[in-house]
Amino acid sequence: MWRLVGGWWPGVVAESGRLEGTGSWLRERHRRIAVALLNSAGRQASQPLNPYLVEYLAEHVAEGDAWQDLGARPAVLDAIDPRSVAGEAFRTVFGRADLPPWIAAVMGSHHLLAVTSPGSRRCVREFAALRHVGQVPPEDEPGMAGWRLRWGRLRRDPLHLVLAGHTGSVNAVAVVPLPDGRTLLAAGSGGGQVVRLWDATTGRSAGGPLTGQPGYVSAVAAVPLPDGRALLATGSNDETVRLWDPVSGQPVGSPLTGHTKAVHALAAVSLPDGRALLASGGQDGTVRLWDPVSGQPVGSPLTGHTKAVHALAAVSLPDGRALLASGGRDGTVRLWDPATGQLAGDPLTDHVGLVRTVAAVPLPDGRSLLATGGNDGTVRLWDPATGQPAGDPLTDHTGPVVAVAAVPQPDGRTILATGSKDGTVWLWDLVADQPVGLLTGHIGEVRAVAAVPLPDGRSLLATGGNDGTVRLWDPATSQPIGGSLSSHADMVRAVAAVPLNDGRVLLATDGKDWVMRLWDPVTDYIGPVLAVAAVPLPDGRSLLATGSIDGTVQLWDPATGQPVGGPFTNRTGPVLAVAAVPLRDGRTLLASGGHDGTVRLWDPVTGRPFGGPLTGHTREVLAVAAVPLPDGRTLLATASQDGTVRLWDPVTSRLAGGPLTEAVYTVAAVSLPDGRILLATGGRDWGVRLWNPVTGCLAQGPLSGHIGEVLAVAAVPLPDGRTLLATASQDGTAWLWDPVTGRPACNPLTGHAGMVRAVAAVPLGNGRTLIATCGGDRVVRLWDPVTGQAVACLSTGFDCWAMTVVEGALVMAGTEMAVLVWSDGPVV
Repeated sequence: MWRLVGGWWPGVVAESGRLEGTGSWLRERHRRIAVALLNSAGRQASQPLNPYLVEYLAEHVAEGDAWQDLGARPAVLDAIDPRSVAGEAFRTVFGRADLPPWIAAVMGSHHLLAVTSPGSRRCVREFAALRHVGQVPPEDEPGMAGWRLRWGRLRRDPLHLVLAGHTGSVNAVAVVPLPDGRTLLAAGSGGGQVVRLWDATTGRSAGGPLTGQPGYVSAVAAVPLPDGRALLATGSNDETVRLWDPVSGQPVGSPLTGHTKAVHALAAVSLPDGRALLASGGQDGTVRLWDPVSGQPVGSPLTGHTKAVHALAAVSLPDGRALLASGGRDGTVRLWDPATGQLAGDPLTDHVGLVRTVAAVPLPDGRSLLATGGNDGTVRLWDPATGQPAGDPLTDHTGPVVAVAAVPQPDGRTILATGSKDGTVWLWDLVADQPVGLLTGHIGEVRAVAAVPLPDGRSLLATGGNDGTVRLWDPATSQPIGGSLSSHADMVRAVAAVPLNDGRVLLATDGKDWVMRLWDPVTDYIGPVLAVAAVPLPDGRSLLATGSIDGTVQLWDPATGQPVGGPFTNRTGPVLAVAAVPLRDGRTLLASGGHDGTVRLWDPVTGRPFGGPLTGHTREVLAVAAVPLPDGRTLLATASQDGTVRLWDPVTSRLAGGPLTEAVYTVAAVSLPDGRILLATGGRDWGVRLWNPVTGCLAQGPLSGHIGEVLAVAAVPLPDGRTLLATASQDGTAWLWDPVTGRPACNPLTGHAGMVRAVAAVPLGNGRTLIATCGGDRVVRLWDPVTGQAVACLSTGFDCWAMTVVEGALVMAGTEMAVLVWSDGPVV
């Protein structure tokens, strides 16, 4: 390190490498070392950074609280390990103070930056800054050539840490306290058949994955031991329960065998003598008790359920004992005395159909009730001491109840939160026996609810749903806290509060998108865009047109991101396609096609409709494209889900040819060197075809190579005067074709993890043209069309469905929208 700091040495380094001293004096010495190392890294900007700095510079910055210094050096920030930056920032600052914008951006996107080359990290970092901070801060350092984010319309996401590594949906999560005061987070996954452990303080992996479970991990639970340690229990569809040491990551004893079908639920339950047993419930209809110390079964299986057991919970009695509650597909809830293995009363039989969830609800008087929810849409409360209903059922849900949680209030009351497949969350005051709030906002089912206690004594409510969002609410007011936590790409299956030993409480969420996320709960989106197009105006400017799921078409200034005029709204259903249509007289129209099967023409200058709707298609219009002809006219090509392509004269609004009867999803005009214009189509049969738009005859094709539906086509003009045809497919590849010969121009462009939904030609200021592709993997890839080689890979954080180029900028749109520009240096 002496060499790295250029010979400077404060003379206070101990043999251990730690500075001697305490308090602010020590922090200042650490900061001076961190700044010296930052200066050293800055001098290496034009060459690969020293490996020590790549790995450990963030730790020096954290020890010296030099985050502002690192945040002011974005070039250095892009060169060091983003996972180290995120972990150290999470450990030392997150939840305590505001992070510098660029540090916050790296923390929010470390999992994306880690798989991005240092030369491309700036663009990914700018996406994250806009999403998590709300703006892209200016950079004081000179920039290097690369892609920059000009502007974006992104969902604001509160800053959080993504725990990536699972290769399948995360199905269960558990908080595991350790004797040394640390807290781990355990997550069980279906993909890879693994359980992963995370340090809740740093957000970094706590050892390798636990890989000994050969089945789909469906349940996890922490099990306290008498000596103060805790084990981790996992249940799987391989019919076993396994115990793990969360510190070493090693299995403890042999698998616990006895279930004859998949294990669905786990819970720890205390005995009067202070010991804790592990309970498991499974598809075989039994509940089994295990001694976690010996790994042996305790007593015989608890039988009585006639179908699968899906839920378990421990519930306390006034005399200090605890009972075990089990809910099953047979519609019953059963209470068991774990000390004797006997039923504690008769089955609770008021539910009709599957009981999905059970939870203990403590009351101000020291008693606890048992709350149960099921497929019959009711929530029922029971007195576990008597086995009798505690009041009338809560019947306001209109769909199955899948989650319940007790939310303690500062005044001693407890609010019961219930989540349902009807998309709502109800809040209930159990003492007053009445609802006190209805929470709406999720689109689709609510899958999980959890109380999140705060250091000030309040509790928030976290809810997760099929819409991939987690929402925070104040149960005292029934109002949302901030915006939705919306980074999950698929349903949220579970949420849990994670208390840390420094008094903070984090919120852990897991989902079907294979990742876990950690949020600090104390912490101008336009909606999904389905189509984009550049619209040149007579005065030489170009606007950006978007078609949205809300049925509107909107024009934007591509330089500033500001809307131009109001939306065009004369449509029923989503707008699926837009295109500019230049006319012979110099004007340009805007064409839009949509879910209602019509095509509409607009004057982009006045914002008024141009003529009436073009009717003839009998189903959704999926694509529209202008087709310039050699005689100066321009036709409009439209493709529909009805299996036809139609050609229209936009001036007269009359059919000018067709219909071409092919199952087409996408169309584009392709200019040939001899002046001819062909119409390219791609669709359901995996083939690509080229048509003569004047005669309607097939000119080339089908071009075979894709092994999935063709979702996008685009013309790619090259500097040498040739034009290639780019195609994108559901098979995850893009192809380049010579439209004259009908042959591939290079090998397929591969690398996307999922379907490729959009493709566009991107001319650069230096005379080169690149090809951009995007899809459901939330990545934009850029390719050299001459060599077929990838030149950049940019993680955007949102699903991209459409692309275009306007005034030299690449526009990407989907669940969100962003505009990228190529920079040869600083952007001003």
